[in-house]
Amino acid sequence: MKKITTLSVIVLCGLSKAQYCTPTFQYGAGSNMISNISFGSINNPSSTNSSTAQEYEDFTSLSTDLVAGNAYPIAIKGPSSTFPSDVMVYIDFNGNGSFDDAGEGFYIGRLEAANPANAFTIDSDIVIPANVSAGSKRMRVLKNTNVSAYSDPNAENSIHSACDSGLRAGQTEDYTVNIQGNGSTFPSPYCGAEGVTSLTVSEITKVEFAGIENESPMGGNSAVIEDFTGSVFNLSRGNGYPITVTGGTHGQTTVSAYAYIDFNHNNQFDADEKFNLGYLDNSNPVSGHESGVTSETITIPAHALLGNTRFRLVKAYESNSWMGTLENLPCPAGWFIGQVEDYTINIHPESLATTEVSKDTSIEVKIYPNPTSGNVTIRMKEGLEKYEVYNISGQKLSEGKSEMVNMNSFVPGTYLIKIQTRDKKIITEKVIKK
Repeated sequence: MKKITTLSVIVLCGLSKAQYCTPTFQYGAGSNMISNISFGSINNPSSTNSSTAQEYEDFTSLSTDLVAGNAYPIAIKGPSSTFPSDVMVYIDFNGNGSFDDAGEGFYIGRLEAANPANAFTIDSDIVIPANVSAGSKRMRVLKNTNVSAYSDPNAENSIHSACDSGLRAGQTEDYTVNIQGNGSTFPSPYCGAEGVTSLTVSEITKVEFAGIENESPMGGNSAVIEDFTGSVFNLSRGNGYPITVTGGTHGQTTVSAYAYIDFNHNNQFDADEKFNLGYLDNSNPVSGHESGVTSETITIPAHALLGNTRFRLVKAYESNSWMGTLENLPCPAGWFIGQVEDYTINIHPESLATTEVSKDTSIEVKIYPNPTSGNVTIRMKEGLEKYEVYNISGQKLSEGKSEMVNMNSFVPGTYLIKIQTRDKKIITEKVIKK
C-alpha cells in the first residue's frame, strides 16, 4: 500500500467553523464503546472503562493524509455487550457541516457481542472519491448496538444517519483527514517513457472494454503514452470482462497486447497484475494500414481494492534479434516499438456484478412506490429471501428480509436493491429516493 505520513494538524477555518451534529444514545456508551481505530497513520486506542466512557469523543486533533481516488483499509475495535453492534464511518467530503450527503457514509460492518477484554475487530476499505477537493475534512466513526441482530444476523443496519437521535447504546468519535488532490503530471505517480532509449510509435487505434469504446488515430505521430484516464471502466470483483484491442502491426506477427491493473493501489504494476491479451492477428482491420486485432477476457480478482485505480494497456513488438530483446513491459524500456494507453478502472464489490444488474426476465418483481419519499415494498411470486441496498458507488447501506424497505433516512438519489428469491435467484432493481 502507499505509505501514509502524518502532517502537522492543520484544521482549516471552514472545518473548525462547521457546526456538526451530535448523535444521542438511549443508554450511553456503557460497555459498548469504541476501543481502537486504525486508519492510515491514525492508531488510536481509547478507554474501555464503562463508568467514564463518554457518548462523544473529540479526536479531531488526530489526523491522517489521504490521496483523492485511492482506497484505504480501516479497522475498528470495540466491545458490544449483549447485542451485536453496527459501525458506520462518515467523511464530510464537501465540508458543508453535514455527514449525510450522498457518498459520505460507509458501512464498515457488524461487531459481535463481546466484553471489553475480548472485543472484536472489523475491517473494510474506504474509497476517497477522485473529485474530492483538497483540504482537511471531518471524519466520524459511529457505533450502535442492534437489538434485532441478536436473533436475526440479516437485520437491517441500525444506524440511519450521522445525526441519528434513535440510537440505543454506543459511541461517536470524530477525527480529521487531510485530503491531497491527485494533481501530479501524467502519468505520475506511475512510470512513464523515461526508460526508452530508441522509439518507434506504433499506435493502438481502438479499445473495446466494459461497454466503452475508445478510438484514436494511426500514423506514428501520437504520444508514446496517451492519457485516457478520464475514461472510467466500471467493473466488479470476481467478474470477467471481454476486451478487444486493435492497432498497428507493421506486418509483424509478434505484436503483443498486455493489460496492467494496479489492484493493490501501490502506484506500480506488480507481477500478479498483468494480463496477456495475445498477439494482434495482422488482419488489417484498419483501412490502409498494416494492423491487427486481439481479444481476451480480464477477470477482476476478489482481493482487488475497491475504487479507482490505474489501468495501463501496452501494445509492443516483441523479438530477439540484433536489436536485442524487445518485450512488452508495464514501463516501456530500451528499444520500444509500440504504444501505451492509460485508463481508469473503478472496482465495485462483487455483489454489484454486471450479470446481476441485468434483469432476469424469469423473475417478476414489483417495487413500489418508485420513485419514493420513504419506504418501498417488494412483491414477487417467487418469495423474498433477503434484500440488500447499495448506493451507486457500491457501498452497502442496509439489508433485511422483510418486504418493506425503510429508505426514510437516505438522501435523495439513485439506489440499487439486490433481491434474492427463496429459490436463490438474484435480481437487482434501481430505486429513486425523492
